[in-house]
Amino acid sequence: MAQQKKTRNDEKSQARAERRAEKKAENEKLYQEVMAEYSAEEVPAVPEKPKSSNKLLKRIGIVLFVILNAAVIYFTASSEFSKKAPAPIHFSFTNILFLLGGILCLVVVLGCETVKYMLMMRHLGEKVSFRHAFSTAALGKYYDCITPSGAGGQPFQIYYLHSNGYSDGAASAMPLSGFFTMQFGFVILCIFAFIFGNWAIDATGQTGIKITAYFGAVAYTIVPVMIIISGVAPKIAMRIVAFFVRIGARLHIVKKPNHTIMKAVRYLNNYSMNIKLITKDRGLLIKLLILSTVFQTAMCSMPFFAVRTFDGNMNYFQSLFLCIFIQAAISLIMTPGNSGAAEGSFYLVFSSLSTAGTFWAMLIWRFLCYYSFIVIGLLIYGYNAIVKLREKRKAKQLNEKAE
Repeated sequence: MAQQKKTRNDEKSQARAERRAEKKAENEKLYQEVMAEYSAEEVPAVPEKPKSSNKLLKRIGIVLFVILNAAVIYFTASSEFSKKAPAPIHFSFTNILFLLGGILCLVVVLGCETVKYMLMMRHLGEKVSFRHAFSTAALGKYYDCITPSGAGGQPFQIYYLHSNGYSDGAASAMPLSGFFTMQFGFVILCIFAFIFGNWAIDATGQTGIKITAYFGAVAYTIVPVMIIISGVAPKIAMRIVAFFVRIGARLHIVKKPNHTIMKAVRYLNNYSMNIKLITKDRGLLIKLLILSTVFQTAMCSMPFFAVRTFDGNMNYFQSLFLCIFIQAAISLIMTPGNSGAAEGSFYLVFSSLSTAGTFWAMLIWRFLCYYSFIVIGLLIYGYNAIVKLREKRKAKQLNEKAE
């Protein structure tokens, strides 16, 4: 009986492996077919490890980044403590629960991204690895946090997946599809906030943030919408790109219009090509959008738990809507992780709550939604370095024994 059960399990495992292999071969075939539609010059190269083009500029950028963060923290601290003496912090059981709620939001954020990659791995017929899915998600956020406009996350994710044995098509498709659905997830939240949450931002009197948020939300939609247009009607996408690039050339913003147009079109084609591998399954696309929306909701819920940790008087939806408006408004800021603008905007809005812990709430919130990803990324790098060191030692020991 046990032998029969084992035989059935082996047959099921073999059948699953065959299905995965067929799906992987099918997706790789589709990838090659779409690649063939472009000329050799338009075919994206095999992903390489990101390199620093100028070490001096990189170091200067890091110094300025640290100074900016320190200046914002000093300004917010001096602004708060000059008005009133810092009240002693007393943590009750309720305060601790709210702090744990903020940490849970961080867990949900990383969990949603990890599950997204695991779903895409399975869909593409690739090996499903929790470790690689989590590392891809966490290191992507790490590079998003340390590069201007979050431009470094996807290139590194493509390199990381490719270097860990995933095919060229899957290594490109997963990060780009993850970004695509993430953008739409935030747009969904923005639409919800703009319809139902205007009262939250109106109560603060920050009309400037409200107006800027509308522009920021529009900016969020540009790339996803252009990707869709590029996939459905590539000629129309090229005309739209050419129109705006030529306007930029007339305003002396764009120096090489023709080169810029071709570069932008190739960029959109690359996105569209890779997303086709994911969007064949509408059920998967819906799951990715739901996970992305939950991700964005958890990110925007962190201020609520941070403020309530220090007994701030705020309800959940007021905090959620305010954070969505702030996040949309500061999306136009080009600093790494919107640093400086994020802290300043948080204090500007939440200082009206008349809570003695506003400054500390800001620090906890910023740690949860920004600095924690840098710490986690460094820990992953440290862990990988230790693993590689152990592997080298084991290999050396085996070589010595063999000799």
